[in-house]
Amino acid sequence: MAEQIKYTLEEANQYFAVAFNNKIWKLFEKKESTEDEQEEIINLAHASLLHWSNSPGCKKANLQRGEYMISMAYIHAGRKEQALYYAKRCIKITEDRAEENEDFDLAYAYLVIAMALNLNNLKEEAARYLEDAKKLGENIAGEKDKRIFISDLKDAIEGVLASLPPSDKAVIDEAQ
Repeated sequence: MAEQIKYTLEEANQYFAVAFNNKIWKLFEKKESTEDEQEEIINLAHASLLHWSNSPGCKKANLQRGEYMISMAYIHAGRKEQALYYAKRCIKITEDRAEENEDFDLAYAYLVIAMALNLNNLKEEAARYLEDAKKLGENIAGEKDKRIFISDLKDAIEGVLASLPPSDKAVIDEAQ
């Protein structure tokens, strides 16, 4: 029988917040996911944020990143209304705590809202946020953080391009 570990409520909240967040990223790495896996990702994202918000070490950054993750979960599942709702919550928290932001937080907030807007077929607004995210990403100081963001940005751009009709893709290809 496995050894039982006892946690305080605070330790348990911290543990599950991190564990659920890490499991989401593992599920995101799959090329394709089933409907059940998409539902699991959504549930994990909500649960992770719940545990973060009840952790004594919770900072606004944890809340902002939790809203980001929930929006990403809904984007991944193709649930456009919920994706946009949580992306807007992410933006609001990020803008309300601007002085506490890491240099990548606003870039990611703009990236997730661009993806949610694109999913909702609001292409022009999505393109503006994507451009703003790109500009902010260029100013990320940490090389590792910048490299990760640029990779995420490229994935998002590919997603936006994949949703465009062939005639619009040709125009973008000519402009590059």
